Amino acid sequence: MAEAPVLGPAGRTRARWWPLRLVSTVILLVMGGVVVASALITLSVIRDQERLLLRERTGEAAAVLGGAFAGVQSSLLLLGAIAATDRGHPQLFASAAHPEVTAPGQGLLVTAQRGTQMTVTAAAGTAPAVGSAIPPDQVRLAHRALVTRGMVSGLVRQGSRRWIAFGLGNAAGPATVVWEESALASTVTTKPSASSPWGNLDIALYLSARPDPSTLILATTRNLPLAGAQYPFRVGADTWLLVTSSPGPLVGSLAENMPWVILVIGVIAVALTVTVVETMGRRRDYADRLVEERTASLQNAMTELEAAQARLVQQEKLAAVGQLASSVGHELRNPLAVIMNVLYLLEAGTGADADEATRRHLATAKRETSTATLIVSDLLDYARGREPILGPVQVCDLVTEALSVVPPPAGVQVVDHCDPGITIHADRDQIRQAVLNLITNGYESMPDGGVLTVSASSESGSAHITVTDTGMGMDTGTRENIFTPFYTSKARGIGLGLAVTQRVVEAHDGTIAVESTPSVGSSFTITVPVMATMVSVAP
Repeated sequence: MAEAPVLGPAGRTRARWWPLRLVSTVILLVMGGVVVASALITLSVIRDQERLLLRERTGEAAAVLGGAFAGVQSSLLLLGAIAATDRGHPQLFASAAHPEVTAPGQGLLVTAQRGTQMTVTAAAGTAPAVGSAIPPDQVRLAHRALVTRGMVSGLVRQGSRRWIAFGLGNAAGPATVVWEESALASTVTTKPSASSPWGNLDIALYLSARPDPSTLILATTRNLPLAGAQYPFRVGADTWLLVTSSPGPLVGSLAENMPWVILVIGVIAVALTVTVVETMGRRRDYADRLVEERTASLQNAMTELEAAQARLVQQEKLAAVGQLASSVGHELRNPLAVIMNVLYLLEAGTGADADEATRRHLATAKRETSTATLIVSDLLDYARGREPILGPVQVCDLVTEALSVVPPPAGVQVVDHCDPGITIHADRDQIRQAVLNLITNGYESMPDGGVLTVSASSESGSAHITVTDTGMGMDTGTRENIFTPFYTSKARGIGLGLAVTQRVVEAHDGTIAVESTPSVGSSFTITVPVMATMVSVAP
């Protein structure tokens, strides 16, 4: 499952490290835990039920076997009574025992102890002949039968053959044992029919209280030892052991597969639930993001509209001021020119005969009239706002000309660093006026003297003209508003010089940047595209 993008601050998207939301993760963990716990609990219950059924079936089989062997003890007791009443007539015992001998390899006999040996006194079926001795294994079993109350049982071996023997001591008189023995052809036998109590079980029957392979009587499988239920039961005076296991589920295939059914259905339910919750949550998140985006777009549009309206109002105000400035400028230019001419004539008429006070007054009048003329020129330049007339301009020549037009005041040193051969495609008069405005501002910011540095260089297809002064500098508020029309922090002036300079530079697809520190100085940099750069190399 891929990581879903999430809207971050300012509309940016960021990748979520976990593909699911918190509520979906909680649902997944809780429901998944419930499903797994239910499957495990069901599995445990079914296993307990399986063990219980196996134990019950084993008990039933042991009860059947115990009942069958109890019948053997009753038969031996009856045959012993017959043998005791008919001593010396073994044919009577044989006649009475004949109906009991129904299986091949099965025999009934009576033995009597004579010294250290046990001799057959009566026989039927496949039992040894009368007068013969019994095998040593059976002798040891006979000795135990004579001292044990009740029937004893054991395995008798003679060569490669084995018998299972049941003996009842003193049943035909003192020092006698009545026997029933059956030949064991093979330990592993076929599985009983399904209708028997253990028809669907694998069983192993041991003639001992523990699963000893040497005491194994029969088994229905070769996969021994069996790992299942162990059920001891009594056969006469001995304890036998029945061990069973189930090759198939006793509880049924449906019950056995129920944990997996619960697990599969639970996983599907959890997946569907998490998918629905996650889908609905993502749709809600998408709707929320869409609302936020639309709201942000609306707010941006309203902000832009307010800014545009403010610009429009400002432009209308500036247009009105520009029209007024243009009218006033035209009306004032002629009277100022007349005044300058009159002052020139007065200065020429007085000549060398004028006293010091007269000359000082005439100089003051000329200076103030020049200031008024400069203000009128700024008003007219701002009001006109003509498109630049482009042509090749040598930057170094332009800087030299601007410095010559406005010579430095007393106490100001001018430093000129200009890379020769820089040519720009620009309006010469407009660029010169922009440079003049920067130089004039630099002079005015150093009333107590300082250093004005004018430099020109080219880099990456652009020309840079920088004017740096060591004057008073500007604070942050002044630096942010210096290009606003009619904004000024000077005692004199109307605040149009830098506004005109910025408009000229932007009309040439350029930029103007300012850096300033209070009490350290300011630096203005004009950047405009270069038409060609030819740097001459000194010989």
